[in-house]
Amino acid sequence: MNSTYSAWPKPLVLTLAAACVAGLALVPLVADACGGTFCDAGPQVMPVDQSGENILFWIDNGDDGPHTEAHIQIQYEGDPDRFAWLVPVSQVPEILVGSQALFSNMLAGTVPTISVNSRFNGDCGFGGVGLGCGVSFSEDFINGASDSGFGTFGSEEGGDEGPEILDRGFAGAFEYVVLTGDSVDVIVDWLDAAGYAQDPDAPPILQEYLDDDFVFVAFKLRGGVGVDEIHPLAIRYPGVEPCIPIRLTRIAATENMAIRAFFLGSDRAAPQNWPHVELNLAKLDWLGSVATNYLELVALAIDEAGGRAFVTEYAGTDAVVTTTGIAGASWDGASFVGLPPVEVVSVLTDQDLMLCSNENCDFYHPQVRPVLQRYLPAPDGMNEEAFWSDLFTNIDLIDPVAWDTQPGLAAELDERIFVPGEHALDMLVDATYLTRMFTLISPHEMIEDPLFHETSSLGTVDNNITATRVFSCDESPDWIELSDGRKVALEAGAYPPFADMPSAQRIERVPTVGPAQVETDNLEEIDELIDASNHDQLVGPSPWNCSISRMRPEAMLAMFALFGLAWFQRAPRRR
Repeated sequence: MNSTYSAWPKPLVLTLAAACVAGLALVPLVADACGGTFCDAGPQVMPVDQSGENILFWIDNGDDGPHTEAHIQIQYEGDPDRFAWLVPVSQVPEILVGSQALFSNMLAGTVPTISVNSRFNGDCGFGGVGLGCGVSFSEDFINGASDSGFGTFGSEEGGDEGPEILDRGFAGAFEYVVLTGDSVDVIVDWLDAAGYAQDPDAPPILQEYLDDDFVFVAFKLRGGVGVDEIHPLAIRYPGVEPCIPIRLTRIAATENMAIRAFFLGSDRAAPQNWPHVELNLAKLDWLGSVATNYLELVALAIDEAGGRAFVTEYAGTDAVVTTTGIAGASWDGASFVGLPPVEVVSVLTDQDLMLCSNENCDFYHPQVRPVLQRYLPAPDGMNEEAFWSDLFTNIDLIDPVAWDTQPGLAAELDERIFVPGEHALDMLVDATYLTRMFTLISPHEMIEDPLFHETSSLGTVDNNITATRVFSCDESPDWIELSDGRKVALEAGAYPPFADMPSAQRIERVPTVGPAQVETDNLEEIDELIDASNHDQLVGPSPWNCSISRMRPEAMLAMFALFGLAWFQRAPRRR
């Protein structure tokens, strides 16, 4: 059913909130002597699951004064006629088409990756076998015709019984209306008449935003647009205070909903009114499903901070975001102005946007295919890629009505592909710093909209999380060595559960001016628990007496393969 502020299909839950802006494996180490191909394997990292909702903020300090842009990656599956979305915004915004490639490249460049190196400690008697490089393994994880009806409500605009329509228009695959009203009843009545599903919990939340002088942007897909045409949207408004109006999301949110916020600017970004959490990486299950365990650790750490907090997964140069695919050097929207329809595919091919061969076509931008389907649809019963592959032969089959459809192919390629791509590049050129923050939040915790600001009081954050699995070749147990040098002894080859250990190493508040204010520092308690666990292992019997020096090389390889298989098959601990 149509729904904007109530019962969205679950994959779209955050798009409501994230769109709004208020004021507006073990990895081998290099060994001294590495003999044989056993040591040739490269690093194998375990990327964290990136499913969830993503929003990017960019502050533009242009000649017309500072503006904030919120770019939202919209995820939706279902009937396109049921897509509907309501966004509270502090001021009347400008609506722009965003770049999917920008989001894809940001996610790829900043995804937290967890890797476990390995090494042997002491004399295991390997001689020239070269097993000092270690053993490697990895786990795979999911890295994720008619108008809609807005125009039928023109008679209500400005009337005593209807909302005030502040703006309306189209942005790529979407049409939108910006509206406000004297009371929430006016807004709710308009949404109901426009086909938006009602929810009894929504009006009080909408009233809160009205009381704060917010306006609302109502989105729907344009008539005849399919789900495959959905693209990111950008909401641009005056001001420099990024905010995610999450209160409205709780109506349809799921438990532990993932929200990922990116910030392009000149310095690191931090939450202004929510706590910031530094994770206790000693609590990761370094020998289990560590990437899955990471998400559990985040959830527990945020709960320790009160249920509303962000962790920083990356902070540093925005050079980690490749520009590949965002905009092409050969892209030229002017080439399509006045272009005969039979030459469209040829020019798209020349600009590296698609390639057809043997009646099959590859598309190098997600919006190329839907635009061709709109302006150069294949005749009924004919394979569309075969049709596009030879438009000169199929010239008599070109639909003249579709080709003459307004706004025209050249204008739509500009709006959906060329302009968003160039704008994304301008954003990356303008900014020097990228911050990636992450939270998991449940509906009952969505009672305060998070605000963000830039700060120079915090350092960089590497998204590559590493530790080393050390195989002991004497009577002592094996251990995990964390990146900061701390050591955790294994319990009979398994990582200690540390059930009573804090998940947050530090909880802090980051003011707009001055250094971070630490609310909770658990480092001393964490170190004491590690020391106690290590002591228990060191005073007890040795979990593994490394007497493998007399084994044949092939036997050693088989033994390590069995250990690797056992680690790989360990089920993640349940919370």
